[in-house]
Amino acid sequence: HAGAMYSATGVTSPVYMANIRHARQLNAFIRDNGYDAVVCSHLFPMETLTFLRRWERCDVKCCGILSDYACIPFLAETDLDAYFLPHSEVRELCIQAGMPAEKLIVSGMPVAARFLAPMDKAAARAALGLPADKKIYLIMTGGIGCGDAVSLCDAIRRVPGVADARQYTVPVPAAVESVRRGENPDLTTRENALLCVLPGRNEALRQALEDAYHGQGVLTVPFTDQVPAYMHAADVLLSKAGGISSSEAAMLGVPLVHTMAIPGVETENAAFFARHGLSFFARSVDEAARFADRLIYDPACAERMLAAQAAWLPRNGAEQIAAAVTAQ
Repeated sequence: HAGAMYSATGVTSPVYMANIRHARQLNAFIRDNGYDAVVCSHLFPMETLTFLRRWERCDVKCCGILSDYACIPFLAETDLDAYFLPHSEVRELCIQAGMPAEKLIVSGMPVAARFLAPMDKAAARAALGLPADKKIYLIMTGGIGCGDAVSLCDAIRRVPGVADARQYTVPVPAAVESVRRGENPDLTTRENALLCVLPGRNEALRQALEDAYHGQGVLTVPFTDQVPAYMHAADVLLSKAGGISSSEAAMLGVPLVHTMAIPGVETENAAFFARHGLSFFARSVDEAARFADRLIYDPACAERMLAAQAAWLPRNGAEQIAAAVTAQ
């Protein structure tokens, strides 16, 4: 909120000042290596290049990629040749912030090809050594392992098991009301479920999960490059609301619950996804558990979400950006 307020004043930000300190070194690197274009996927180098465009000779094409579903604070003070945006709604937000419309290109989010490659659930589970007969809740905490995954696992495990999907034909399933009343049913109702947690590089979080559950119904996975396979294997994904990771999940096609969002841009990402039916946005761990079960035990609800994911997000963002950058 402070960033948004400062950005609205039009005063040069401390973010800009911090990122011009290495401007001349960057300019020399670009010039000495003979690059024709520079593409930035983060605000900080966009700020550095803005300084170079204004005060130094930097004649190469400079472009930025916005990897969130919001006009992030301080983006409007940058001045590049083009900006690639994930969605037309984000373009309108950028125009409202004062950015020139002619520089704003709606390309879709660039996503690695491995998140677009088809794989069925059975094959993914076999490749990862995961059980074929359990409901799998995949919990992702980001590369550095943010959020209280222990409380989230507790919330999922204390929701009573659902033997009949018809319980989930109402907006708030009766099975979840006990959670809101603070009751703690027998956890043996979760014997048909596996909570698979990816704690990233956060070894302390991984150890906390191991200590809490001793592997009983909760599998912790050390930092892995097999995220697409784990997504394919899951019945539902509960994840932070990073712009790129959320796009990867949606383009791969997995029922998605946003939880543990860091206030600010991540909550904007989650709100965008929820508004268009691409995810559920949980404001608490109990709500996250309720949403996850809804997606698992109400197949029609999950299918509607997957259809929205396929309809709303372009799958060729990387190709569109590459074509625009390399065009003469």
